Amino acid sequence: MILAAFLIGMVLCGLTLALIRAEDGAPDDKFGSAVAMFSGWCAFGMLLMAGTYGLGLVLPALAGAAVLMARTAKFSTAFSSLAQYKLPLGVGALVASVITWMGVLNLMEELPNG
Repeated sequence: MILAAFLIGMVLCGLTLALIRAEDGAPDDKFGSAVAMFSGWCAFGMLLMAGTYGLGLVLPALAGAAVLMARTAKFSTAFSSLAQYKLPLGVGALVASVITWMGVLNLMEELPNG
């Protein structure tokens, strides 16, 4: 559960942050961009912390580096047309980070099905 939620959350974080960067030229929805950026960065931090505790150092470090590299990459205009989906992706990343933390807390308390 921890690994799946972590990987899904990191993919969603990478997509959210890349879409925000692709839209930086002329953001139409400033509130949606702000909420998506807040959700993406909060989820990124929470996933790194939970992943480090639940999965060790290597996988979270590689996933975090991949997300940061994807954020700085230049994408075509076809990719920027998906920018309207940045808010649902950011919220999805936040939900995945909460699920990851639930698994980590189960692991901390030594509960079954963690």
